[in-house]
Amino acid sequence: MRHTTTDSTDRVDDQPETTGTPVAPVTAELLGDVDELGELAWADPSTLVLEVNTRTDAHLDPHFCASIRDRGVREPINVYRRAADGALVVRKGQRRTLAAVKAGLARVRVLVEPQTPATDAAEAFTDPAQAQRVAEAERIIDQLGENQHRAGISDADEVAAHQQLLGLGMTAWQIARTTRTPAKRVRQTTAVARSARALEIGSCHELDLVQMAVIAEFADDDTAVEQLTETALTRPGQLAHQAQRLRDERADRARCTAVEDQLRASGVTVLSRDDDRLDTASSIARLRPTADDPQGTDLTEQAHRDCPGHAATVMTRWDFEQAGRIAQPVWMCLAPIEHGHAELYDRSQPGITTTAPVGETDEQRQAREDREREAARQERRTVIANNKAWDSAQIVRRDWLRELFTRKAAPKGAAIFVAAEIARGDHDLRRAMESRNALAATLLGLGAASPRGVYGLHSGPTHPIAEAAGTSNAARATMLSLAVVLAAYEDGTHRNSWRNPSPATRRYITQLREWGYDLSDVEQLVITDQTGATETTPRDATVPDPTTEADSAENGGVTDSAGEAAAEDQTADTTEPDTAATGTAATAEGGTETTAEAAANSEAAANG
Repeated sequence: MRHTTTDSTDRVDDQPETTGTPVAPVTAELLGDVDELGELAWADPSTLVLEVNTRTDAHLDPHFCASIRDRGVREPINVYRRAADGALVVRKGQRRTLAAVKAGLARVRVLVEPQTPATDAAEAFTDPAQAQRVAEAERIIDQLGENQHRAGISDADEVAAHQQLLGLGMTAWQIARTTRTPAKRVRQTTAVARSARALEIGSCHELDLVQMAVIAEFADDDTAVEQLTETALTRPGQLAHQAQRLRDERADRARCTAVEDQLRASGVTVLSRDDDRLDTASSIARLRPTADDPQGTDLTEQAHRDCPGHAATVMTRWDFEQAGRIAQPVWMCLAPIEHGHAELYDRSQPGITTTAPVGETDEQRQAREDREREAARQERRTVIANNKAWDSAQIVRRDWLRELFTRKAAPKGAAIFVAAEIARGDHDLRRAMESRNALAATLLGLGAASPRGVYGLHSGPTHPIAEAAGTSNAARATMLSLAVVLAAYEDGTHRNSWRNPSPATRRYITQLREWGYDLSDVEQLVITDQTGATETTPRDATVPDPTTEADSAENGGVTDSAGEAAAEDQTADTTEPDTAATGTAATAEGGTETTAEAAANSEAAANG
């Protein structure tokens, strides 16, 4: 073999001293003969002739072509010289050759092999037809072997390599640029590279890059890491959902912490979820100032400020005006009886009667009421957990839709689905059409569509989806149509969908599952109608959580803040006496809160 940079006369004692195995001298015998090993040469890639190849799609992705353009063809292309005209024919390296041509390289390294399958077969067989068949079989076997028996670098190995590059002073942008790796992937690899724990777990359990990146995101939370690792190993399709729930919980804790710091700065006693004083504390929304005050007299926060037991715990809730979650205090009294307060309503109020079994003793009545209260509390907690889980699932679902809409082709059966849904003309689809389907434009990355004017008329700019359709091919137009329909049904979902789904929502969620979307547990309720099932609840779900919401607008009247849960568990029933018939109870804001059963109707109305 001919070499342009190797001098066979170099002596071994001319080499640098090493502490390892001695390097053998390079001799003519080791180099071999060009007639045996072939000739290493430069060649213009545009002059190379492509042999028939088992690979029908070279898959010249932009990153591969950019790498070839920047760094050249590092591994020589195997060629042989055609006897008829002397042309160089590619045996191995079709993809590298095409990428070099596309990148405009003037020359590439080639290894000109001395023998070809046809030459070998002609020497072994006298029958030309048989020799041709053998040569063709050898070509196919070689090409299959080259591509099938090739192990790509693992995600953990790639992360380790990027970790070394970071250690050598390269930035994530430089790594993406020089290795021609998608920026999103490098952001993930470098995030994992900075987390020794995530890399260790990923290497140990052979996790993929996405899974390791999620674990790296929560590397400072031992419980979260354990949960995510278990999910990645046992229910990998649920990892995105669990990670989003953890993100939302973390964001809620941060909101609560900010409000708690403000309260402490102003001198207010703040009760955390593990504060023992919650055992005897009560929400002032369940109290009246004194026993002498008429029942139903509110104990306001301002009036309670001078009470020695004045305190607060913090909850989160959805705020429709801000279109997001906020944290707010739930005002408490640490020792309501000691400080002279009384229950907002006495259960023994004269004239109030409740339906009870005939012959029921006082002890039996008390036990029944306790069971009913506990069942109501559990139902409220189920609703709260599933409502929050639905919020998290919505983020994951819409991210999945965004990715779906970037694909070149719509999923199988998309045209049939679109035609059927247009023919049905359900309310969600009609409403979206009449309001210019802003969510569809957003999920497609086309910007928000301007709203219609008076009486539904629109005289503004052309709808961005209509503009995109005007320059689309048939495949893209099908995807745009699918986006219009799916976004309409997505926009029609709400927090009540998991327990009272419409037929359209059932069809929508079912179709997403058939196209590869992994349903969360709460989304599964939409299509299984298992309304008694409970979404995976936050950690320590049995412990009252000060970050759980207590707003009727958010939860359909469901309340379960730490303070109120403590009040429910530790004090006499402070519910208004006639709530046995009306199904209402005092809320943290001094109004009324519906039970979980009535909440379904109120929340459905709130969600349109």
